[in-house]
Amino acid sequence: MALPMRSTDFRSVVEPILNETFDGIYNVRKDEWAQVFKEQRGIPRNYHEEPVLYGFGAAPELPDGTAVTYQSGGVLFLARYTYRVYGMAFALTKVLVEDGDHISIGRTYAEHLARSLIETKETLGANILNYAFTPGYVGGDGVTLVNTAHPIANGQTFSNQLSTAAALSQTSLEQILIQIRQAVDNNGKKIRLEPKKIVVAPANFFQAEVLLKSALRAGTNNNDINPLVSTNVLAEGQANLSRLTSNTAWWVETDAPEGLKLLMRRPLEKSMEGDFETDSMRYKATERYIFGWTDPRGVYGTPGL
Repeated sequence: MALPMRSTDFRSVVEPILNETFDGIYNVRKDEWAQVFKEQRGIPRNYHEEPVLYGFGAAPELPDGTAVTYQSGGVLFLARYTYRVYGMAFALTKVLVEDGDHISIGRTYAEHLARSLIETKETLGANILNYAFTPGYVGGDGVTLVNTAHPIANGQTFSNQLSTAAALSQTSLEQILIQIRQAVDNNGKKIRLEPKKIVVAPANFFQAEVLLKSALRAGTNNNDINPLVSTNVLAEGQANLSRLTSNTAWWVETDAPEGLKLLMRRPLEKSMEGDFETDSMRYKATERYIFGWTDPRGVYGTPGL
C-alpha cells in the first residue's frame, strides 16, 4: 500500500518560495532606525560591555628645570548590552497542503512575518528615544539618555538636555546647537562635537524642513540670513521616525563615535520544518540584537512643549 504524502515532503519546494517572498519584503525595506543608529557586530557571548574611560586634565606649564607631573585615568562606567532574541513563526496545516493552498497562503504570511520583524526592530529603535527622558530607563552612567546631570570625573556633570524645554523653533534649535559646541569630555575639557541632523516625529517633520531649507530666518519678518542654511551646520538634514510617540520632543544627533547603536549578535535566520504529529509545515524567522547607547553625547534633546 502506498504511503500518504506528508507536508514534510514538500519542504524542498515550499521553503525557497517562502524565503523569496520574505526576503522581497525584508531586504528591500528602508530602515528608519538606520538613520540614527550605527549597526555593529556583537561579540560571541551573552552580553557586550564597553568601558567608558576618563583621561587627563589640561597640561600645566612646566617652568625650566621643573619635573613633569603625572596624572592617572580610569574607567568612569561600563555600558552593558544584553542581547535579546526576537522572532515569530506560522504553520501551514496538512489540509492546506492537501488542497494545494499552502503556496499562496504561505506567500501571504511570509510577507506578514517579514513586516512583523521589521516593525519590532523599528519600534525598539524608536523606544530608545521615546524613553530618553523617562526615569528608570538609564544607561551605563546611571541616568537617562537625555539628562541635565550626566556624571563625569571629579564629581562634575554635563547636560545633553536643552536647559529650558522648548518646541522646535529657530531659537531653540540654535540654542541646542550652541550647547553641543560647548560639550566637554569625561574630564571636563572642551571637545569639538559636531551636530549632524535633527531627529523628529512626524508632527515636527514640516517644521524641521522649514528650519533647514529657509534662506532667511524662519518665523520672523526680518531679512536676517538663516545660519542653519548658510553654515550647513546640520549637513545630514533630518531623520523622521514614525514610531516616535511624542509630538513635541525632538533631538539633534551628533558625531560622538560611541553614541546610539544597534549591536547585532546574530543576523536574521529563517528555517522550515515539518511537525511529525500534525503534518503541518512550520516556518520561522529569528534574529538576536540589542539597541542602546554608550556615550550619551551622541544625542542632545528636549521633551519640547
